[in-house]
Amino acid sequence: MRIVHVVDSMQVGGAETLVALLCRLQREQGHDAAVYCLYDIGTVGSTLLAEGFEVTLRRAHTPYGAFRRNKPDVVHCHNASAAIISSFPARVAGVKSVVVTRHGLVGPPYLLRRELKFAVASRFCDSVVAVCEEAKRNLLAAPFAARNRIIRVYNGVSAINNSGRTVVPKTGFTLLHVGRLSPIKDQESLLRAFALAKCNIPDLRLWIVGDGPLRSRLQALARELDVDSVTQFLGEQADVGPFYTAADLFVMSSLSEGLPMSLLEATAAGLPSIVTNVGGMAEVASLGGAACVVPVSNYKALADAIYQTAADSCGLTRSRVAARRCYERNFTAERMANNYTQLYQRSFDRR
Repeated sequence: MRIVHVVDSMQVGGAETLVALLCRLQREQGHDAAVYCLYDIGTVGSTLLAEGFEVTLRRAHTPYGAFRRNKPDVVHCHNASAAIISSFPARVAGVKSVVVTRHGLVGPPYLLRRELKFAVASRFCDSVVAVCEEAKRNLLAAPFAARNRIIRVYNGVSAINNSGRTVVPKTGFTLLHVGRLSPIKDQESLLRAFALAKCNIPDLRLWIVGDGPLRSRLQALARELDVDSVTQFLGEQADVGPFYTAADLFVMSSLSEGLPMSLLEATAAGLPSIVTNVGGMAEVASLGGAACVVPVSNYKALADAIYQTAADSCGLTRSRVAARRCYERNFTAERMANNYTQLYQRSFDRR
């Protein structure tokens, strides 16, 4: 089976990392996977090129031209722009199965023109995939949605094991946050909660892995809250696994999410989590019992959850076991790849 994944770009990000993972798994399954980038090959795309995958830029070939040349069995679009630009050309080029995955949520008020374009593009797709049940409800509520084509396929991640590699010196009870430093992730509430919780947990520490436009502002806030000496801004990391296995608790303070890869990676590492009640994060908590859910933008509730979790050593041990079990039952990379292969095959059978 030849599969072409269509993406905006292959810079470092959740959807891009997932596409790279799918390409590798599909190759292991004996399929021929490739990537078609609308705008930028990026660092992730360059890595795939080095691994022998075909990565094509839109400026080199139009979608129709690329699909006629490569003759894929499947065109898998990732997010709205990819579907809007590529689903119709894929059909005209004779592609057997066209699928689109929306990796995030689009909350009301919807951008009507964009959602109308996506609704039209969805009619050329066999399936519209949501990455969690909340995302599925979100898609069903969108204007003009192709409701009979919307299904749910959970994201998946590779197993994360303790390699024993030291990342940074660790002292005390360490919180880990992994994500782009941007307003939607609300790291300001995380820092305020951390500062408040530290009043009751003197040896509390915070690792922030990721980069973005708010880095200097967040570093200034850490100084203002007098926690800069115990907060480490570690930037983007090529290998985040050792941070998950070394930390004591994973924390996400987002205002909006689909099903974030970082939370699934924490679950795969057996790391207990505290997350805000948005998107699929509460869903992960309900599936495994390894995460505590707090209200959005409520740093006092987040601080209290950090204190209560850190103080309960027996509960932490149980949560580690529950996190790993939740991952193995729901979020392995192999399960995700198999679910997509079955989805493609159902499209072939219907046609």
